[in-house]
Amino acid sequence: MKKLAYLVASVFCAITCVYGIYDTFATKPDDLAASVLTILLFAFLSWLFMHLYRKPEPRHKHQAENAPESSQEAPLNATTEQTAIDASVERESDAEADYDDYVAIDIETTGLGRDARIIELGAVRMRHGRKVAEYSQLINPDIPIPAKVTQITGITDRDVKGKPTIDKALPKFYRFCGNDTWIGHNIRRFDLPVIAREAERVGAGMPDVSFYDTLELSQALIPQLDHHRLIDLIRYFHIAKKERHRAADDAAQTAQVFERLKQI
Repeated sequence: MKKLAYLVASVFCAITCVYGIYDTFATKPDDLAASVLTILLFAFLSWLFMHLYRKPEPRHKHQAENAPESSQEAPLNATTEQTAIDASVERESDAEADYDDYVAIDIETTGLGRDARIIELGAVRMRHGRKVAEYSQLINPDIPIPAKVTQITGITDRDVKGKPTIDKALPKFYRFCGNDTWIGHNIRRFDLPVIAREAERVGAGMPDVSFYDTLELSQALIPQLDHHRLIDLIRYFHIAKKERHRAADDAAQTAQVFERLKQI
């Protein structure tokens, strides 16, 4: 709906601009400078609204529900990006990636940058549309958790004190996931690169995995939505009204979204 409004506004301003040019030459007004400035203003507004209409959907991890969207993504350097690509191979065919038996995963982190550290790992194991097991583990990042992250997730420094560090947690997380396909929301651009960076940082290694990204799937299957954040999808499918911003809970909601997308 928002994109349609941008398109209508752009067309209206363009028509006004064209009419203004015609009217200026036809009537030759006394204040020519004002007429030219008005035409330029509507031309600029037409361009601006068209730019907003064509602007691609931002891809980023969770935000506070009422926070404005931004195009900020977790920046990747060449080494980290290649590590994520080498460690995570997407397989498109049904023979290689299983739609019915999979694990939905989610992480909570100290931020969105390349120096972000994981503070919680979560996963749910799904078998033919049913949750059969759940994994949840708070992680001690060995650095203070920013206040903004605590505000969104509710996870504090006290919560992670004494919890395992990522080098201890990742092997157990991998064992839980086994050989299943990984499902995640924005998993290609966020979860997998962050896990790969953390694994590289502590020398834990990264398994080869097949995965599906519910962000990309939803953009392809329900393009009429203005936004495709997890919160938008769980509301669209009437799964929940709010996003918990805890790893296991968000993983469970991602699994429910994936199940709905499979039915489209």
